[in-house]
Amino acid sequence: MAKNDVLFSLKIEDMTNLGCGVAKSGGRVVFVKGGVRGDVLDALIIKETKDYSVAAVKNIISPSPYREENRCESYKACGGCVFRHISYVEEKRIKLDYEVNAFRKIAGVDIMPEGITTVSPDGYRNNIRYPVGVDKNGRLFAGFFAEHSHKIINAENCLTQKPAFTPVVKYLFELFNRGGFTVYDETTGEGYLRHVCLRTSREGRVSVCVVINGQVNKQLKDVAKEAEKSQNSVVSFFANINTKKTNVIFGESTITLFEKESLTEKICGKTFKISPRSFFQINTETAEIMFEKAAEYLDLKGGEVLLDLYCGTGTVGICVSPEEVKLIGCEIIPEAVEDARENAKLNGINDFTFVCGDASEGVAACIEKYGVPDAITVDPPRKGLSTETINAILESKTKKLVYISCNPDTLARDVKILTGSGYTLNRITLFDMFPRTSHVECVTLMSREKNQV
Repeated sequence: MAKNDVLFSLKIEDMTNLGCGVAKSGGRVVFVKGGVRGDVLDALIIKETKDYSVAAVKNIISPSPYREENRCESYKACGGCVFRHISYVEEKRIKLDYEVNAFRKIAGVDIMPEGITTVSPDGYRNNIRYPVGVDKNGRLFAGFFAEHSHKIINAENCLTQKPAFTPVVKYLFELFNRGGFTVYDETTGEGYLRHVCLRTSREGRVSVCVVINGQVNKQLKDVAKEAEKSQNSVVSFFANINTKKTNVIFGESTITLFEKESLTEKICGKTFKISPRSFFQINTETAEIMFEKAAEYLDLKGGEVLLDLYCGTGTVGICVSPEEVKLIGCEIIPEAVEDARENAKLNGINDFTFVCGDASEGVAACIEKYGVPDAITVDPPRKGLSTETINAILESKTKKLVYISCNPDTLARDVKILTGSGYTLNRITLFDMFPRTSHVECVTLMSREKNQV
């Protein structure tokens, strides 16, 4: 096989978690972009490696019953929604299989998740971060980076985002174009607007944060004033200053241009304040069901000590805790820690401590104040738990651990370490927090007997 060869009448036998069809030709594995399990098609080879071929659909001879008409105008260029051409039922099967295989191959554990849950496959994103692009006519637009590139494509009408964002984004970019704003160029480090970040609540209130390369100028202040007057849904407007030549979105300094009210969200009957940089689950409706499952796994009665690592604004710990629980949380972003403290007060938790620092520091802080926690919850980023955090958890000999993960591979890696050091994997449930994308969230319960060393 060689690049630009055509493979005729390929049968797509399986799917990868990145939305590619899997076929075989002459005993060689071929990954077909845009292929769906059950398709019979002709494919054009676009890449050859020593071990496999990559191809693109050239002609569909017989479509799969799982194939679905794509409704997104940016689908092919964006690359974010890798399952947009597949039925949602089939997408959930793929994600379930991937999780099971990750546990089997990486952790050496055979376990079947209790299910995979979501509320809606579209219109779920409550937090969106648009890099600012400029088209061939010099007009600014909100977009996303195209797959495997730094080219920005227009994506103002993303199907995964909450409907409340669309009119706000359109209005802001009218003002940006009218005001003659420049766009940040990552190759030169010049230009003013870097990202436009929006968050919304289930009630449709919107908070705006514009990331800028420089100081707040009169033009940006004017945009904030116009938005305050004309966009009833916008309750706050911030400017985050990031002058570093980096692909990290946020800088350290955030300035309030106006705040009619704090952006808050209700989840599991609890109220949470959310600031521009703090972590909050991107899919509120599915997160609520996920936290209810985590609470079921923890089974706290009141009076226990709960340590919540990577706590963000305190959502997990507060949602799963009866008021009488002694709650200690740890988070590395200072604004999120402040939000978590305020959220604990808002929700009637009287005995709480939130510390700003690395997760492993949170274990030490908990033991110093309360002794060994009765349970630990962790909700780390995609890279999973650090070695220091795992060692701190193991040294604490905590009896119950609920691990929330957005990456099956790093979860399975960490489960292997933890189960090899005294913990037992008891239960697992999947939650499709990011429908149409390759990501899936997972809640696991691990426990150890009191006398285990």
